[in-house]
Amino acid sequence: MATLGLASALGRGRRLEDSRACLLIAVAIAMMTDTAIVMAANFGPVRYDPDGDQLIVTMIYDGTNPNHHFSVQWGPCRKLTGPTRQIIDASIVGDQWNDAATKTFTVTVKVPLANLSCRPATVTLRTPPGFYKSLDIPARP
Repeated sequence: MATLGLASALGRGRRLEDSRACLLIAVAIAMMTDTAIVMAANFGPVRYDPDGDQLIVTMIYDGTNPNHHFSVQWGPCRKLTGPTRQIIDASIVGDQWNDAATKTFTVTVKVPLANLSCRPATVTLRTPPGFYKSLDIPARP
């Protein structure tokens, strides 16, 4: 009788493990489906333009149309312990974050730096999916 009770308990445990495995698979499939729908933005070339005192940022994104617009959200300026060095993060956010990812597009974004007081600095540009690019910008021209 004790063996039958143990086998029954093991059977329930196995069914519970199978249920958890099915749930994890369902969640993974749902996440993959959402990933195919949500726009992913990444960086192409990024450079500093000294003549215009701006960053020239190439955004590569997935969507259904080429009319996405990107804005910049600056983080705080942080001083490093090194000789007069500063860093600042900037998030590049698209206005159509929920656009279906059916085709890849490229757009050039100009980021003016005239009002940025955190200079000279290393600027790290970030996109919500977790891509980033860093570059140094000089003191104001």
